[in-house]
Amino acid sequence: MLSREIMKQGRFRTVKWLLDILKGTWLGHPLHPILVHIPMAMWPGALIFDLLSQRQIGGNAMVRLSFYAIAFGLVAALAAVPTGLVDWSGIKKEKPAWKLGLYHMLLNSVVAILFVVNLYLRWPTFREATEVDRIPLLLSAMGTLILIGSAYLGGRMVYEYGISVARMSKKKWRKVAVAGGANLVPPE
Repeated sequence: MLSREIMKQGRFRTVKWLLDILKGTWLGHPLHPILVHIPMAMWPGALIFDLLSQRQIGGNAMVRLSFYAIAFGLVAALAAVPTGLVDWSGIKKEKPAWKLGLYHMLLNSVVAILFVVNLYLRWPTFREATEVDRIPLLLSAMGTLILIGSAYLGGRMVYEYGISVARMSKKKWRKVAVAGGANLVPPE
């Protein structure tokens, strides 16, 4: 019986340690918003490189840049998924932000699938092509547009509902505010 308790405590510590990493506790800042900026920059960047290749600017360099931007964005997105899931799991289901998070996650899944297919279609020709084909270009445009919509929902979760913002207790926030010179109403 005692060994089971010790094992449970060990697993609890391991899970807490992993959750703290995914939440960004070690940074003093949520990790998800840091990671999502990478695909948010890479995938629209890939679209820009695609458009440049369509205008015969840059040749194969633009095709390769686009390919690698998509690949790098996918790797970063894979790292962002567990951090987003941990943040979302902390939202009560009855709160409006929970549903926004669900839509945000579903849209991001669609975006990731579009860019996986996009990368797959580019694979055979990216080393030699001087112009991106029309279907990968269309996938880049669709993925980027959906990504912007999903980013808007993620922003609403933070700015409208305060998701992953207040990681300190109200008492600690009051101390910070008072130290900063805020004129607070005394707590009830």
